Amino acid sequence: MIHLKLITLSGTEIDEDVYEVMVPTTGGTIGVYGGHAPLLGEVAAGLLSVRKKKTDSNDQRDQYGVYDGTVEILNDTIQVLVDELDTPFEVSEQEAQAALKRAEEMISKAKDAVSLSEAQAMMDRQAIRLQLANLKKHSKRKY
Repeated sequence: MIHLKLITLSGTEIDEDVYEVMVPTTGGTIGVYGGHAPLLGEVAAGLLSVRKKKTDSNDQRDQYGVYDGTVEILNDTIQVLVDELDTPFEVSEQEAQAALKRAEEMISKAKDAVSLSEAQAMMDRQAIRLQLANLKKHSKRKY
């Protein structure tokens, strides 16, 4: 087991022992279990998955959309600090689709690097939100 602390700007979201955490990093997704070597890394926008028990199936994993932050692994504790977090409970597929379309329009109209970067970040977030909505739609779990 490993102790997971998932913290956002709003406060602590998770503070419990879990079996496995899959973290999206700028170097790719990493799997973290008890006994993991110390690590400090940068969280990339993507899906963070948590398997609470070894016997949990893939469908039983908790999924979160995370956006930019850091991950620290030390002494069987993984601390994930992110700016924002989305859960399947709060994602609307229709809203995410509409926001993705707006982001695509913003990209096509961007006149400078800052505008393009902001539009790309919005597009990336909505793509992750759509993944969460799709997981919710096809899951046997009740979200």
